[in-house]
Amino acid sequence: MDGGQAPQSKKGLFRLRFGGPDCTVASAFAGLKTAPDVQRRSVPRLGLFFARFDLPREEGAGSWSFLSSRDDIFVILTDCSYATMRHERVVAEGLLEFHFPLEGPVELSLLQDGDKTAPTNVSLMACQQAVGMSYDVVCQPDAYRMVSFYIRPALFQDSFDIDAEQGTVRQLLSPREGTMAMVEHKIDPEFLRRLRDLFEVKFATSRDLVLASAIVLELLVMSADTIERGDKAEEQSIVFTARDLDMFDRAREVLANDFSETLTIPLLARRLGTNSTKLKGGFKLLYGTTIFAYRNRYRMDRAMQLLAEGETPIATVSHAVGFRHQASFTSAFRAHFGMTPKQARQRLAAGETRLVVGSRPSGA
Repeated sequence: MDGGQAPQSKKGLFRLRFGGPDCTVASAFAGLKTAPDVQRRSVPRLGLFFARFDLPREEGAGSWSFLSSRDDIFVILTDCSYATMRHERVVAEGLLEFHFPLEGPVELSLLQDGDKTAPTNVSLMACQQAVGMSYDVVCQPDAYRMVSFYIRPALFQDSFDIDAEQGTVRQLLSPREGTMAMVEHKIDPEFLRRLRDLFEVKFATSRDLVLASAIVLELLVMSADTIERGDKAEEQSIVFTARDLDMFDRAREVLANDFSETLTIPLLARRLGTNSTKLKGGFKLLYGTTIFAYRNRYRMDRAMQLLAEGETPIATVSHAVGFRHQASFTSAFRAHFGMTPKQARQRLAAGETRLVVGSRPSGA
């Protein structure tokens, strides 16, 4: 539980749901084949398996979709709005991971007809942890849309012509003992379109599974190209140790409690004994959001609490959550909750119980 917040029920993600504590991706997929309340389809001759699980209403809305190619490639499409915090431990199983968090502002980049090679604000995050390493992923109650690939490193190296001697690739394919290696690169609009195409597949027929598999292979080719371009540009991978993983949890505690205006990412990095690049990259990988978005959620929820507690002037509330100017606070509050602080206070006073801390418009 984050400091300063009311206790919340912690539920797991797909590993815990279908495989139990300390479950691997492969064993979770195995569990999907017999789990209740799961839609399933397969193409045995091609080794393709698909499953879909709809979140129970009390847990939120949306679904997880799963696609595997034998036991070599695993794909998870997350399109969910979680009602409560989700927490899960990730143990090493020798798979190379690719994660693509698709966030709201990304949609705007598709409306522009400019350079198709210009980077979007969506990143490819590739990582692998050495055997024996484990870490926790935490998702706050919110909407998540994400594509994740898990692939056997030997398959990725041999089938996609990857040069395992390149620095970044070598660290990704063979992380040093006691570490987890990660790289992050912006992707271009064409890459983003193909990611979004996966969400358009109906998965109603065998042909749909074959189509989705073809898109996944194309995206893996694009991922290999993206990583190789980064290596040629002499971009370095980020290496996390067990101490770094503990540090990210301390960062969450600070962000959930310290609302001072002077808290910046460089300052937070120095306080935690790391650098800004490592802090930003690891935080986004583990918690599925940026440092700014994570902290902003807690600032806004605290502001709503203060508005609900009494007649504290809005200007005082603004300062309490780290805003120098009330106008800036009002804009941030309205963007988060869909109403101004004054409107929120009026609705709270009128007894509108559905206006609770943590609520926000869909997609915010």
